[in-house]
Amino acid sequence: MNYLRSLSAGILTAAILLGVVSLVIADRNDDYYREVRENLELFNNLFREVTVRYVDNIDPEQFVNAGIRGMLETLDPYTVFIEKEDTDDLQILTTGEYGGVGIVIGLRGGDKILTVISPMEGTPAERLGIRAGDQIIEIDGVSTIGFDTRKAASMMRGEAGTNVNIKISRPGIEDPIEYTITREVIVVKDVSYNGFVREGIGYIRLTRFSRKAGDEMRDALKRLFSQELHGLILDLRGNPGGLLESAVDIAELFVPKGEVIVSTRGMIPEASRVIKSNKAPMVKDIPVVVLVDGGSASASEIVAGAIQDLDLGVVIGGATFGKGLVQSLVSFPNGSELKLTTAKYYTPSGRLIQKIDYFSQDNPVIINTDLNIIDSLNSEKFHTAGGREVLSGGGILPDIEIEPEKNSSLVTGLFRKSMFFEFGNDYIMRKSAQEGMTDPKVMDDFKVFLDSVNFDYQSEGMKELSNLRKLSEKRELSPEFTQTLDKLESLLQPVYQAEFEENRYQIERFLKMEFAYRINGIAGRAEASFAGDPQIQAAVETIVNYELYASILRGEAHAAGE
Repeated sequence: MNYLRSLSAGILTAAILLGVVSLVIADRNDDYYREVRENLELFNNLFREVTVRYVDNIDPEQFVNAGIRGMLETLDPYTVFIEKEDTDDLQILTTGEYGGVGIVIGLRGGDKILTVISPMEGTPAERLGIRAGDQIIEIDGVSTIGFDTRKAASMMRGEAGTNVNIKISRPGIEDPIEYTITREVIVVKDVSYNGFVREGIGYIRLTRFSRKAGDEMRDALKRLFSQELHGLILDLRGNPGGLLESAVDIAELFVPKGEVIVSTRGMIPEASRVIKSNKAPMVKDIPVVVLVDGGSASASEIVAGAIQDLDLGVVIGGATFGKGLVQSLVSFPNGSELKLTTAKYYTPSGRLIQKIDYFSQDNPVIINTDLNIIDSLNSEKFHTAGGREVLSGGGILPDIEIEPEKNSSLVTGLFRKSMFFEFGNDYIMRKSAQEGMTDPKVMDDFKVFLDSVNFDYQSEGMKELSNLRKLSEKRELSPEFTQTLDKLESLLQPVYQAEFEENRYQIERFLKMEFAYRINGIAGRAEASFAGDPQIQAAVETIVNYELYASILRGEAHAAGE
């Protein structure tokens, strides 16, 4: 039985691969086809010999999957095989929804406890009273100790109408709380915030490019245009991209009808296209600023690149990620998917946004890459519609480069230990989040809380002192040396208090953002962050100072790449 199962799996694999070969015959010569056929026969023979003759039984499915993963690892990092149980994220991307309970989860504390970051508005979890800070200790009777968020999410997701049992540990309540939650269709929002940074200047935060991104953007723009809109900030920071079709849909909101948005070039004819806008833009005759950073990738770069190349707006922030490859989804009968890179994409000026570190002359598997591409990317010049010079092969470079706010080592330590989040939980057990926004003693309460949980932040001096103590113990140095270290420690104690005061403004702002999040979710946190965000403030200044805005588009100030 095992022999027949193995043999049939091998024959099926070869048949599938031979079917793929038939698709490419027209575009490859006879020698290429002959090599493909010979190597498929080798693969089939090897599979048969191993599954039939190996000393132990081989699972044919797992054996083939291992071979698939090994083959794909020789290609670009975005071509991946996705097994049936891991296709939830693709469903969210392609439909914008999934079956679940509606909570954002994370791992918190030194023990990495599965914790509710927030319930999503209008979902079963919110209606049942699940709160931020609740610790999920069991899912359907299974302890969550050692779980990562992916495993927990997969257990809580499921078909709408089915139930999942969750056991919660809530700070301040001795006994665990058990919930039976009926899953519903959870709609994921691509536009996480839209509103006004200040009077007349709209702000839209787009977090992904799922199938619904275009509709959500149009709705957001309608709301903004219903009021006095004199300028727009489109925030694509941290947006990893998504569907090419959604990127085009978003770009059409800005790009005049008939203008090129993006072009793609691949091996088969269907993969090579020049995509133009087919609609009149919604956004015109007002200044536009696009915010990007190193987390802006793929579809984000298509939109930012089109707006920059066509001189439709100013790009501010940091260099984008540099992912200029297009993936297509190939579905298989068993529910698995192949996310296959089928083309490279180019901005309207002809720029390839893919970072050059993808191209390698040392990969023997890829034989048809233009070996001169690295040199051409470095030497070829590209220009926007107005004549500004822009660069290729390293993501989108902003017109104005503004570094994001950098957290001090103390603030970084507070985030790493989830102190803002944990303090929020502690505070609202005694007072309300609304009080926390205006409480003049909130910083004093925060200090007391940090002492109560033994927050173990070490200033740089304390870190060096700790290393010296370890050295003293290892080398068994004299008691006098230890006494000197003790004296140094007493002298360094006030440094923590001084560092706390030096970062007082930043700490207070993050506390307000935490309380604002508990009052009004993502929108509350976004609004509380505006004043301290240097990139948003630079965007506002650029829109308000129209001469600066116009001079950038003329290439007279802060040209991309300078």
